[in-house]
Amino acid sequence: MTAPCDDWPEDWRRRLKAPLPLAHGAPDWRRRIRAAWTAALPAPDPVANFQDGTLHFASGKQVRGIVLVPDRITGCAVLLLHDHGGRFDQGWRKMVTDPQGFYGGAPAQRLVAAGHPVFCFDTLGWGDRQMPGDQQALACTAMGLGTSLAGLVAGEDRDIAAWIAARPEARRGLAAWGFSFGAFRAWQALATSDHVTAAVAISWMAWRRDLLRLGAPLSAGQAAFWMLHPSLTGLADLPDLAMAGAPKPLFLRSGDADRHLPLAAVAPAFAHLHGIWGGRLDAEIFPGGHVCPPEVQQQAIAFLM
Repeated sequence: MTAPCDDWPEDWRRRLKAPLPLAHGAPDWRRRIRAAWTAALPAPDPVANFQDGTLHFASGKQVRGIVLVPDRITGCAVLLLHDHGGRFDQGWRKMVTDPQGFYGGAPAQRLVAAGHPVFCFDTLGWGDRQMPGDQQALACTAMGLGTSLAGLVAGEDRDIAAWIAARPEARRGLAAWGFSFGAFRAWQALATSDHVTAAVAISWMAWRRDLLRLGAPLSAGQAAFWMLHPSLTGLADLPDLAMAGAPKPLFLRSGDADRHLPLAAVAPAFAHLHGIWGGRLDAEIFPGGHVCPPEVQQQAIAFLM
C-alpha cells in the first residue's frame, strides 16, 4: 500500500523528511518560536470599543458578534471561536444557536450555564464578513498583500483576546475554545497571546507532515489556507508551534475515525505534547469522527473549573 506522498517529486519527499529548524529543543527555542509567531501575524490593531453588537478596532475595522454574561460569574471568560463548517453565512451564530444541530446544543449556552462569560465574533470571511471569490483566491490576495488568511485570523483573535482580558468579566482568566478550525485558532491563541490563560481545542491537532503524507484534506487547498502560515510551515510542525503556549492549561480531543485528522497523525502528536508540555495537558482520543459531542464539551467545561 502506498501513501499519497509516494507520487510526489523526489525533492518534495526529501523536504518532508528534513529536520525542521525550530522543532522543540532547538537552541534558544522558546525565544525563537515566539519571534517566529510574532513575525507571522500582522501588527496589533487594538479594539476601541464594543457597541450594539459590533467590535470597533483602532484601524476602523468592524466585527459583528455577541457577549453573553451569566447571572453569576463562576468561571473564566471564554473567547468562543467558530468552526469553518463549509459554509460562510454563519459565524458566531452557529456557536450561540446551533441552527444545524451539529453541536447537540449551542456551546455558548452550555458555557454560560456553567458560569462562563462568552465572547463570540465573526472571523474574516464568515457571517457579515463574507467576501467575494473562493478561498484560494482570497488566500492568494492575502499573500499578495504580504500576509496570509491564517495570519489575519490569528492576529485578530490575539487583538480580541487582549480586549477581553482587560474587561471585568475576565477577572478569573480567559480561555480560548473551539472545534475544528476553531480548535486550531484556540491553541494558536494560547501560543500567541499572553492574555489567553487556557485553551480547549477539539479536533484540530496533529503532525502536519503526517497529514500531508496521508493525503488528509489539509493538502486539498481551499479550507486549508485558513490554517497554513507560510512563514511557519518550514520552521516547526503544529505540536511544536503549540508549545509556545506551554505550560498553560490545554485540553485536546480528537475522534478516532476523523477523516480530517487521521489517528496516525494525531496520536503521535498527543504523545509528543504529553512528553514536553510541562503543565496541565489533557489530551485524549474519543470514539467518533470529526464531531464535537456534548459529552466532550462537558469534559472541557470541567477542565476549565
